[in-house]
Amino acid sequence: MDPSLHDELVAARLAFQLLLASLSDEDLARKSHNPAWTNKQILFHMALGFFLLPILCPLALLFGRLPPVCSQAFARLLNSLTRPFNAINALGAYIGGYVLTRAGLGKIFDVVYALSLQLAKYIPAREWKRGMFYPTRWEPLFNSYMTLEDVYRFPVRHFYSHVSQIAR
Repeated sequence: MDPSLHDELVAARLAFQLLLASLSDEDLARKSHNPAWTNKQILFHMALGFFLLPILCPLALLFGRLPPVCSQAFARLLNSLTRPFNAINALGAYIGGYVLTRAGLGKIFDVVYALSLQLAKYIPAREWKRGMFYPTRWEPLFNSYMTLEDVYRFPVRHFYSHVSQIAR
């Protein structure tokens, strides 16, 4: 893993944990600047970008070995399912923010974060440039084509893109 990528992940983890700790219970229950969710629900959504790494990593490695047309077709299929994805994404944040405690969210974040870093240790340097096409209608931060390195940078970008939605 590129040292700058590692540093970005470490900084984002620290920022997430500091943000979580800085919010009172009342702040967590408060409506966020995203009218659909509370602050706790938007925090869960922010963490979800990291939760996806252990899933997206093997997909990128698999599709990176196949002809590009395979991941293009997969991305088109996923783009056609944007409406149900958006509903599941919204419901997931609602449920995650409702079910998890502050401690639970922080602990799950750290477990998945550590798993993602551990997984990265086993990826040979040449594999970081493998990639695939992504469903850009699902997430504005997805590029149409992303390398594994881009995939690892995604949750950091996703996290910071939502920080301003936290209401104090």
